[in-house]
Amino acid sequence: MADHARGAATSHRVELMLQELESLPTLSPVAVRLLELTADDEAESRDVIDLVASDPALASKVLAMCRCHERGRADNVTTVDRAVLLLGFEAVRCAVLSVQVFDLIDGLPGAKRTGESVFDRELFMLHSLACAVMSEEIVKAGTGARAIRPSEAFMAGLLHDIGQLVLHVILPESFDQVCRFAETHGASLDHACRQIIGLDTHTAGKRLAEHWGLPAPLVDVIWLNGQPTAALPRVPHRTLISVVTLADAIVRRRYVNAGAHWTGGESLSALCVPVGITMDAVDNATASLHDRVSQRATALGLAEEHDPIILLRSICRANESLARANAGMRQRERVAQQQATMLKELTRFHDTLPVGLTNLEALARIAGSIASLLDAPVVATLYQGRADNWHLVRLTTQGRVVGSVTLEPPADAIGFDVLAREVTVTADVDTLMPWLSDYLPTGTDLAPMHMLPLPAGAHATAIFLLLGTPDGDLLRGNRDGLVRCWQAALAAAAQHDRTAHLTEELAVANRTLMETQEALAHSRTLSSIGEVAAGAAHEMNNPLTVICGRSQLLAQRIQDPEQRKMAEEVSTQSHRLSDMITALRSFAEPVEPVLIEADIPELVFRVVQRYGPPDGRQPQLNTILTESLPAARLDPDLVGAALGELIRNAVESKGCEHIELRVQTDRLDDRLRLEVRDDGEGLTEHALQHAFDPFFSARPAGRQPGLGLSRARRFVEAHGGQLTLVNGPAGGAVATIWLREWRVSEPRERDAA
Repeated sequence: MADHARGAATSHRVELMLQELESLPTLSPVAVRLLELTADDEAESRDVIDLVASDPALASKVLAMCRCHERGRADNVTTVDRAVLLLGFEAVRCAVLSVQVFDLIDGLPGAKRTGESVFDRELFMLHSLACAVMSEEIVKAGTGARAIRPSEAFMAGLLHDIGQLVLHVILPESFDQVCRFAETHGASLDHACRQIIGLDTHTAGKRLAEHWGLPAPLVDVIWLNGQPTAALPRVPHRTLISVVTLADAIVRRRYVNAGAHWTGGESLSALCVPVGITMDAVDNATASLHDRVSQRATALGLAEEHDPIILLRSICRANESLARANAGMRQRERVAQQQATMLKELTRFHDTLPVGLTNLEALARIAGSIASLLDAPVVATLYQGRADNWHLVRLTTQGRVVGSVTLEPPADAIGFDVLAREVTVTADVDTLMPWLSDYLPTGTDLAPMHMLPLPAGAHATAIFLLLGTPDGDLLRGNRDGLVRCWQAALAAAAQHDRTAHLTEELAVANRTLMETQEALAHSRTLSSIGEVAAGAAHEMNNPLTVICGRSQLLAQRIQDPEQRKMAEEVSTQSHRLSDMITALRSFAEPVEPVLIEADIPELVFRVVQRYGPPDGRQPQLNTILTESLPAARLDPDLVGAALGELIRNAVESKGCEHIELRVQTDRLDDRLRLEVRDDGEGLTEHALQHAFDPFFSARPAGRQPGLGLSRARRFVEAHGGQLTLVNGPAGGAVATIWLREWRVSEPRERDAA
């Protein structure tokens, strides 16, 4: 999104520049007509003479140029006709066009070059003139460019870099910045233009040429010169473009430059091939280049320096470019050294980073890496993990964690998310978080501290507090890379922490699922038993009543003691079977406790009296009430029955000599705990797994029905509690009833809420 916005802004700026470009002055009608005659193969010298004579100012300049020529001074040329006869048609036409172009350039707005300027307009004009002269010489000497007229090549060379002048006129400061960037970084001028301005010089020159109405060959030369020969499109004037490209390369190598000309690209020998000129011919043409440029410049009134002065100016300009290039190389060398140091430290950081790092360990290692690279020790870290709370982790100057505390910033404090997202590394801690001194050791000075934010995703964010100012040069060019590296380490630690947390949660969820499945299976079993029992009770009630009644009548009538005993046994077992069926029916019906305020000591006493061993007989039962317990809100009958079942099992356990009944509240969660512990043989693994199953009993023949613990568990769960059964560490069994909401005040508080 940001890249798209920047691209749109750049396109808009370019369009505004192009609109301003079209407001620049155009060539005079005389120059336009002269260009048309130059491109016309049937044009005659009379047409040019008449055109020049029609403009007195232009005619006087042409005559002045002729008088600067040796032959013109000797023959005292006073008319245009005489100038054409003396100097030749092509020379006069080139001179006229040169005068027109340079008059227009002199009339363009723009500041003159100062000591701070990089672009030199006068040297630019000399460079353009040198390219024009060189293009003219190449056409004369090259076998592949003989179809091109010298005057046409001269004009193409003269105007080939007009786009540089355009950008200098429209954006003088920006174009100076472009030139300085290109020289310092050894880049091409067009690359620097696209980076800084968004528009290269060739495109700007093309738009100006179209605005001036120049012929198509000149437009394409201005637009396409400097490109590799193989990349040029198949246009009729492809050779003219190659001629100007070669001329420009030659002139640049002779140091006739306006500044920021990049000398890279194809070699001169490669550029000579499409033009059909040899390197020897090039050397011959360039031998007297400075002399011919000086003569042309003097004749045009462009400069008064002689050849050595022009050469010295060119060399001075080259030295300026070289100085900037050397400065750029030194800067790049410093950056390279910094990057090498950074890469070495980051490599060490990654190589020594263990797998499975915790968040605090990651923070400590990152702090050590920051201190090593930025030469600024980290004294503390603001860290936010999975939860929303922020913590202050204090560190030694060696990066060791010495403490952590949860932060409670004031209501008007800047949000940590804003600090992590928007703060810069140079921000002062004392300015943005003055309240932080409350969480640091007494006497800690916040003034020299700076912040380095390190957002590492949705699950981890940190802000490192640095003592002193970090290395700004290293951060300026490498901050994003450094931050991403440390972010990755912090994010990996946070992810590992999150994975470990999720693994623990998964383990808990699996245990809960298993317990739920067991409870569901148990519930289904009880439900099935209850349904069977309900049906059986309905069908067996009448037969059991008849059997019980008849057995009682028989016991009353039979005189034989042995037979009477048998009849009584039938009655007793009928009652027992009826009780079993009644107990089974309870599994089909929900248990609804009647909650009342009950005195716990009194309840325990009654249960012990009913279910405990007779006085003086084994095993011995000790009751311990560890504290003064208040009244409890529960169903005393159901809780008493459940507790009595635990005591009964302990009394009947094999090898039991001592039973301890302990009643107390849990200090962690305030649950009421009723614990029955015996010193018997304990329970087998099989017995522990099935102890709460209906009809299960670990005792052999003559055992109890095995419904006691099942019913006890239902009574406790009806109170929202839990019944557990385990083997004690020293032997025996430990059965415990846990009741969470047992206090009398709790229901009232919930009702009020």
